Amino acid sequence: MVVTEYEVKPQSFPFFPLDWSRIFGRKSKIVVEIGFGNGEFLAEMARKHPEKDYVGFEVSITSFVKAQKKFKNYGLTNVKLVKVDGRFGLRELFPDNSVEKVYVNFPCPWPKKKHENRRITSHDFMQTLSAVLEMDGTLEFATDEEWYANEVREVFEISEYFVVDSFVENFRRKVETRYERKWKSHGKKTFLIIARKVKHGVVKRLLEGENTMAHVTFEGTVSWRKLKSLEGKVFKNGNRVFVVKKVYKNGNYLLKVISTDEGDFHQTYYLNLSERNGKWVLKLDDGSDPYRTPAMKWSLRVIARELTT
Repeated sequence: MVVTEYEVKPQSFPFFPLDWSRIFGRKSKIVVEIGFGNGEFLAEMARKHPEKDYVGFEVSITSFVKAQKKFKNYGLTNVKLVKVDGRFGLRELFPDNSVEKVYVNFPCPWPKKKHENRRITSHDFMQTLSAVLEMDGTLEFATDEEWYANEVREVFEISEYFVVDSFVENFRRKVETRYERKWKSHGKKTFLIIARKVKHGVVKRLLEGENTMAHVTFEGTVSWRKLKSLEGKVFKNGNRVFVVKKVYKNGNYLLKVISTDEGDFHQTYYLNLSERNGKWVLKLDDGSDPYRTPAMKWSLRVIARELTT
């Protein structure tokens, strides 16, 4: 059974950030969980607090299926899911001062130095929290890694935007995740940090405003040889990067592209190249639905330029 009524696909919305009161059909407090796993924690919170609306972020399709089954079985109407990296989703999909609470439960600690920008202590994520959380809104962070807990506490303690209200070792909550139960049964330490917003911050968004269509029209001669020459070629402009991974021919042409935007947001999508009335049209393939980010739109313009030079 695959349930789709709980999934929100922001790519199809006309404006960013989203109007969550229209999505839920009411105006209420918004709570977010980043990385909801099997959905157990999110489902229980939504059941216990029907007066609030819950949004979960996850990238695993398996997690999506498991979570939606739980929501369906419980008959929940106050929870929605988005299949995207939570750091990107929290920043791009929520207006300033619109989220009451953010939960991050037992995330990967990303211990390697090269991955530290993926931790919640990264500058970008801290700025996002300082913008989208309402005043006195909170982040609740749980981990079984003591070094990570100490790092998070230290970063929030020195931040001008937050104060640390709580730092608890071997904490107890009314709603537990399966990881909490697992680590506690093994006698492993767990740590809970609650940080509260006390000053509003500013965040730079990639998608703010109208969600415009992405396509390019150009004239000239396009050869199969020229298209194939793009394969594996990396294009970079500041924080924008993309590579044409593969080119296919099946009536029209199809290009598989991977792009990266500022903030290390990656996307894979397909572009369709076809000839119409003596002109070439390069656009998103009908089966591809990425976010129209600056890097994605830039890839269209650059590919068109490469094909006409």
